Amino acid sequence: MTCQELDSILYPYLDGEFQAEERMEVEAHLTGCAECTQRVNEEARLRHSLRRAARHAVEATRAPDALRSRIQLGIHQEQRRATRLWWLRASAAAAVVVVVAGGTWTALQPMRHQRFLEDAARRHAKLLPAEISGASHENVEAWFDGKLDHRVSVPRLPDVKLSGARISNVTDRPAAYISYERKPDNEGKPSRRIGLFVFDDARREVQAPPLPSVQVGSSLGYNVAVWREGEIVYELVSDLDESDIRRMIAEQSAAKAKALPSRPVTPDVAARPVSLQP
Repeated sequence: MTCQELDSILYPYLDGEFQAEERMEVEAHLTGCAECTQRVNEEARLRHSLRRAARHAVEATRAPDALRSRIQLGIHQEQRRATRLWWLRASAAAAVVVVVAGGTWTALQPMRHQRFLEDAARRHAKLLPAEISGASHENVEAWFDGKLDHRVSVPRLPDVKLSGARISNVTDRPAAYISYERKPDNEGKPSRRIGLFVFDDARREVQAPPLPSVQVGSSLGYNVAVWREGEIVYELVSDLDESDIRRMIAEQSAAKAKALPSRPVTPDVAARPVSLQP
């Protein structure tokens, strides 16, 4: 990790958004960089001072008794309303479980699917440094070999450059994270960053159609395209338009199908004359 990379993820790190393995990378850099360590400490002290000043200001400003009474009454009314709503929801959920257990699972599937989209978008937005960069598709696939329980096939996406890869997660699934970059073109389109998560879904809990179909959703300002190849699920995250994403995946799928070896055709066996003995 470089000082510039730490600068781009400093605030998510101080906010405690990183998981254990991600914090280890940052702390390993801080161990050997006194300048970054000083900056992190100064930023942490500044945040602590601001919070303490805000807390003192709130404590020093006491609202009038009449206003306090109205606020407390409103809080109590909201708590009673929330309690009634919770009981109504709990009763409805219990009825669905008792009457149609399978229907409950079907209803929860979209929520679970959205959770996979949101987590992929959140991790893509962190801009964490790559563990391998400047390598070919074959080298990246070889680098992942043995690091995950499933094989990682790196798609050859059109009109983009493979920029790096790292080990990541999507919710509770260990995943490969592969980053691409689309350079600016003559039409004035800016450079775009593309992230691809690859993880195992042997139990088929993720709603992902097989290619050439693809499902596109949105989360945190990104479009997220999902598809599967057998038990492996791919989640592509980017701020590209949905039409551009679908075109890119369709071209990659067509090129992959074209590159597959065709099944050899067995030539016809020439007919031979048969001699009949009396």
